[in-house]
Amino acid sequence: MRHIITMWVCAVLAACSTLPTIPATQPTRSGLSDTPIPAPDIEPSTIPIPTPVPTPAVLQAVPTGGELLVLSAGDLVGIAVTDSRRRTILAGVSAFAAAPDGMVIAAIRGSGAAGELWTVRRDGSDAQQHTDDPRSLASLHWLPDSSGYVYAASDSDSAQQTSWLEWAAFCRTATIVRRSLNDRKEYPIGEGCDPVVSPDGKRIAYATRPSRSDTSAADPGNTAGNAIHLINMAGENGWDPVTASGAEPGQAGQGLVVYQPFWTADSKNLFVSVFVGNRVETDVNLLTLVDASAGTSQLLGTSAGWNRSLSRTNDGASYILTTQNTGNARGVVGWDVWQTAVFTLTGTRDIYLPDGTFSALGIPVGESLVRGQFSASHPGSNDRIVVMPPDWQPGITPNEEYGHTGEPGDLWLWPIGGMPSTKISTPIDSASPVQWLP
Repeated sequence: MRHIITMWVCAVLAACSTLPTIPATQPTRSGLSDTPIPAPDIEPSTIPIPTPVPTPAVLQAVPTGGELLVLSAGDLVGIAVTDSRRRTILAGVSAFAAAPDGMVIAAIRGSGAAGELWTVRRDGSDAQQHTDDPRSLASLHWLPDSSGYVYAASDSDSAQQTSWLEWAAFCRTATIVRRSLNDRKEYPIGEGCDPVVSPDGKRIAYATRPSRSDTSAADPGNTAGNAIHLINMAGENGWDPVTASGAEPGQAGQGLVVYQPFWTADSKNLFVSVFVGNRVETDVNLLTLVDASAGTSQLLGTSAGWNRSLSRTNDGASYILTTQNTGNARGVVGWDVWQTAVFTLTGTRDIYLPDGTFSALGIPVGESLVRGQFSASHPGSNDRIVVMPPDWQPGITPNEEYGHTGEPGDLWLWPIGGMPSTKISTPIDSASPVQWLP
């Protein structure tokens, strides 16, 4: 029996490199009517708005030909695409996001409850502190017109969300905040986490707070039962296209939680991750494509562990999924629990789960990149970069333990349908966000 279980776990892990689809489901609308719904009843922030604390202006030459933003030794670093020259933009950063116009970067300096929100111009000048907040901050996401951004602020002391229970601990006390570059106030617009603004700038999607405890969790707090909620930019006309009620795959309201919404380029659909729970020694997630107006869904795939990042290629025809399986049955750690893969949104394939066989939309593009961490696409083409472990080479066997834990890695060019081909720069912090600016 142990041998059979092990074979099934391997099959599920193999399916991570080819994601699944379930029959379309129609959720019940939550509060959608012809009458506008009032904005969420959230008290305005009582946290004092700090006076800007600028750092001395240090003008830096922004390289032509594109630049890669990463974290290295805890600093926000820009790496020139043409010759790999480095420049430090801001020190002591744990997370960042550059505005769509590439002019300003929002960053969290410090981590957990000690982290504060700053902005800095791309040339390294005009670094300003915007918060003095005892909460942890995470999930920075800009408005498409670069006029402001949204993020989540939680009473949890940690912004790390590498597993279901870490995510739940952060999200169950989190609030969605909106800020404008020309207004120093914060505007709470919802209770939850994982905010993301639609490319057309009309709606915000986020995961609502877990509302109940679950017996499968070691954490006695609320860890399950939430929704993906949509609102307009005024915080009105909200509804829930997706809910999680603990049902099995293939049923409406599937999963323990739904999380990490991500818009398609046309602002009509959302990628939504669904955490199903532990199935024969493996934490199973589903990835679904949800119609943001009708709420119908299609299954795209399955993965083990926790979905860490989702992005799309420049042409919008493919998406890139990064997962981290910290609770894997083999007990491996470090770089070996990461995986990044690319999938199209055309074609179908069969996906095998303990609950049956399902038809999934989309097919894989090339091989899954075992140990690949966060990836970014060129803003004007489908060229990509990805962070790989130290001393990695394309010929290294993916099924054996690599032996690196938390060590800085390398930045590689990653061609469509192939293996990373050219090392760009090193060292890059493990689990560093990456962004490619023109």
